[in-house]
Amino acid sequence: MTAEEETPAEPKLDAGTYEVLRARLGEQAEALAGRAEALNVRRVETFGGAELRLVGAERIRTENNCVPRDIAAVGELLLFGYNVFIGLRPETTVDDVFAVHRFVRDGEEFRFAPAESDLLRDPQFERDFTELYRYYRDSRLLQLRHVEGRLLAVFQTGLEAEHDTRVLRWKTGTDGTVVYQDNLGEPDHVFPPSHDFTWIETTRDDHVLGRHPHISIEDEVFVETVGGDLTVKLENNTETGEGIYREPVAEALQSLADAEVEYARVGALILLRVRPYKEEERRHLVFNTRTRSVVRLDGIGQACRRLPEDQGIIFPGGYYLVTGTVKTFDTDTDRLEYERVIRSPNGEDALYVFHAREAGRYLLLPYNLIRKEVATPITCHGYSLFGDGTLVSFRADSAEPTRVHQMQVWQTPYVSDTYAAAQPVGTGPLERVGNADLVRGISDALSIARTVAETAPSEAVLEALIAACDRAADRYFWFGEHGLREPLDGVRATAEQVLEEYENVQRLTAQASGALAEADERVTALIRQTRGESPATAETWVSRLAELRRAQGRLETLREMRYADTAGIDALAGTLGDELTAAGGRAVAFLQGPDAFTGYHERIGRIGADAESIATAAEADPVRERLAEQTHGLETLTEVVGSLDVADARVRTSILARIGEALAEINQAQASLTARRRELLDAEGRAAFAAEFALLGQAVTAALAMADSPAHCDDQLGRMMLQLETLESRFAEFDDFVAQLSARREEVYEAFSARKQALVDERVRRADRLAESATRILTGIQRRVAELDSLDDINTYFAADPMVAKVRGVADRLRDIGDSVRAEELDGRLKAARQDAGRVLRDRVDLYEGGGQAIRLGRHRFAVNTQPLDLTLVPYEGGMAYAVTATDYRLPVRDPDFAATRPYWDQPLVSETPEVYRSEYLAADLLTGPSLPALRSAAGSGDALLAEVRRVAETRYDEGYERGVHDRDAALILEVLLRLHDGAGLLRYPPSARAAAQLFWAHGATKEDRASWA
Repeated sequence: MTAEEETPAEPKLDAGTYEVLRARLGEQAEALAGRAEALNVRRVETFGGAELRLVGAERIRTENNCVPRDIAAVGELLLFGYNVFIGLRPETTVDDVFAVHRFVRDGEEFRFAPAESDLLRDPQFERDFTELYRYYRDSRLLQLRHVEGRLLAVFQTGLEAEHDTRVLRWKTGTDGTVVYQDNLGEPDHVFPPSHDFTWIETTRDDHVLGRHPHISIEDEVFVETVGGDLTVKLENNTETGEGIYREPVAEALQSLADAEVEYARVGALILLRVRPYKEEERRHLVFNTRTRSVVRLDGIGQACRRLPEDQGIIFPGGYYLVTGTVKTFDTDTDRLEYERVIRSPNGEDALYVFHAREAGRYLLLPYNLIRKEVATPITCHGYSLFGDGTLVSFRADSAEPTRVHQMQVWQTPYVSDTYAAAQPVGTGPLERVGNADLVRGISDALSIARTVAETAPSEAVLEALIAACDRAADRYFWFGEHGLREPLDGVRATAEQVLEEYENVQRLTAQASGALAEADERVTALIRQTRGESPATAETWVSRLAELRRAQGRLETLREMRYADTAGIDALAGTLGDELTAAGGRAVAFLQGPDAFTGYHERIGRIGADAESIATAAEADPVRERLAEQTHGLETLTEVVGSLDVADARVRTSILARIGEALAEINQAQASLTARRRELLDAEGRAAFAAEFALLGQAVTAALAMADSPAHCDDQLGRMMLQLETLESRFAEFDDFVAQLSARREEVYEAFSARKQALVDERVRRADRLAESATRILTGIQRRVAELDSLDDINTYFAADPMVAKVRGVADRLRDIGDSVRAEELDGRLKAARQDAGRVLRDRVDLYEGGGQAIRLGRHRFAVNTQPLDLTLVPYEGGMAYAVTATDYRLPVRDPDFAATRPYWDQPLVSETPEVYRSEYLAADLLTGPSLPALRSAAGSGDALLAEVRRVAETRYDEGYERGVHDRDAALILEVLLRLHDGAGLLRYPPSARAAAQLFWAHGATKEDRASWA
């Protein structure tokens, strides 16, 4: 190819994850290829196979000197056609054009023997042949060909071999018989279309305008012929004319619409046919959507056919595969047309036949689907194919007539269907699959392996590889049986990982490329500014030099990016370094002037004055930043001057000395600023600390009040500690403040620790109370469910009873206070109680009868007492005795002291005896109790006295008061007693007390005491 081809640079992939995955993919592809090759060997052993090979050569003699034209197989006979120049003979006979030979083959031995046949002795044929040569004196044989059950003999009768023809035809049978039909075979003599696809012409709707316009081909590839060249691009970008393929055109000033552009999509390939303006020949390009590459193949203009399974295309003189493999043969392809394709019955091989009508030349291209290659092309002037796959061909190396003609005999896999069907068929595992399906499966497996081994990695290639693995896995069910499924799945899984990593590499490469382009633009703009403007002050020079140095730093940062273009960075760094050297030289020349540092001295003086006049410590920060900026500028200038190659050492020394003077002034201003700031900080800090410290105390008090749980205590303590740390950092310059904060930290910690411990203790006590309450409730639940008679009753009880809900509520409250262990224990005990109740019920149903009053063991019945065992006192034989409940055990009590209590043995209530009514007891107890004032106030208000008595009676469960009876009687008694009590005065007290009081008043008290008491 003479055109300039620009292949897009593949990103340089790292030797880490990607290379590991790529190596693994290669190993799995090799394993897949090895198993496919082994299966192919077994297939050939089972079904047999014939490679295309030359068996030998043999000469055929004719009676007259002639120029051979074509041959055709007719059963076991070989029909040889030629043209004889007979000079002055009055007419041409059949034997002057045709000869019949019998082809005999025995293994590797073969011969051609002259034979007689009725093929050429049919009267009608002889008559038609004679008339042909009689009326067309210049007739000559062009071709012998088989077309759909007919044998055609094509004769040229005029100047054009394509149009001036007459065709004699025979009808051929499947059993090898041949019968002459007529001389009207012109309609049968038609070649198939040269292309098995349709060219699509682009229109103005496909044009994309811009600075560099182009034609869009299905938005996947873009073509243009403007600017003096034919360019193929991958990106729809009209801002640049760069592409992946370029070649010059004859007319450089043509527009986009002047060129004729057509395309066709063939599988993964896009074929382009372009005729630039003022050019006669069309150019044919092939764009591979997987490899993203373009190649020019003008041979597809003559004829082009798809290869089986969309593996690529084939054309006169070469072929192109979707893997990117292209091969052309150094052979004459002038005026070749596509004639036919012959496929082997096993589907492994296909023979593509191209023919030049006038020259009588054939080009045979044998393609193998498994190896995916075309064997050595066979160029000949005639060929014949017998049923057993034997192919006979000859070449007319000279146009001179001769009597001896050399025939070549080839062994091919292109046997007839009849011959293949007659071969024995086995019943093994391969025979069950079938030879044709095996060929397709092995071919696809090897295609996948070759794609991995031969194709450069790209997103399209990897996606196509994954799709091919999916198709093969879905199409060939027998892959698993014959050991191909495992490596195929491995290839697919690894290909997905490679694709994912490849996409990461592409993304990182694009990021690095974009960053480099941005840096290039910045550096170019900076260099243009530095060269175009001459700074008038030393500060401006320092700023320019600092920007150049920062640009160098950015380039070094870019160099550390993954997949960065180091060559481009080096070139840009070199340009930037040269500019920095040149700018430094100009800066030195400027700095030698007497007024170069005047601006520095003036600015430093103003900064020093501002430092002495600041009123607050906060105003010192802007001044400090201004001093730091001036210091950084002078340091940069010092570094630049020190790194420049200054020939005169005095110049360097002078500049550095002037820089030192400016730095000394900066140091003086810095010292003044520091002293002033320290003075202001001392005054401001103490006032601020007092306010902050008081606020801290209030915050601690509020935090303690909000800490209502141990977790909240920890949160509030952390917040307080953070606040203390903040204060310490703010007032770190004051030692006395730091000491106060440290002491306060200890106090805060102790306070929150005590609060937390108190909350923890309270929570533990609360949890203990809840657990004890739940235990008591569970005990009652267990007793209750033991009395239920059915499983439905048990389930209903546990679903709806308030006591069960109470236990669950206690468990939830335990979880809320953080005691999840005891909560889970309660849930477990409740669940166990339910399960135990069910078990007990089942046992009771199985073993008990009569409502649980007896145990049934076979035909025996045993009484059951369900009363709990307890020790009590019961009347026995006129006295009292110890008794064990549910038993007949009795033991009389013989204690004399206990016998003294006999009067109380028959008294069931403490509030009532045979002499005292319980309402009288209640009224007397209330009258002498502490509630007497309340009774007096309620006595005159109707039912208030009854309400007060009832309230007291309801609290005394063990005294046996019945509502509405004893409380009402007690109220009536009290109403009378209160009236008597109020009217009795001192008589309400006993006589002994009144006598003692009189004696004390008369003899025990002084006059002053009696006066004060009165």
